[in-house]
Amino acid sequence: MCGKENDTAEHFVLKCSDLHSVRQSERQWEQITDTSFNTLPIDDQLYILINIWQTLKTFLKTQLSTEYHEFEKHCGRLLYGLDRTRQLLLVTEARQRPPRTKHTQN
Repeated sequence: MCGKENDTAEHFVLKCSDLHSVRQSERQWEQITDTSFNTLPIDDQLYILINIWQTLKTFLKTQLSTEYHEFEKHCGRLLYGLDRTRQLLLVTEARQRPPRTKHTQN
């Protein structure tokens, strides 16, 4: 979408500059774990956002399940927001392209 890298899961979820405004994981992660999300390996960052329980429980400051559930809800909203924003940007981009003619369709 942004044209800076291939559209991989890593780029889509963590790096795409067109989706930067949707991301807030770093702040939420740091609030509930007292560790830096951005210093974790990329694979761990993706795993946490997609399937957080196994990893998150080792980082929690306390064993309060409310922290886990809040972050879990955040991850779901994040992935939905990224996908929704991406779809809206792609539709907008498609509408801005000039219409295809018989010569450009081949």
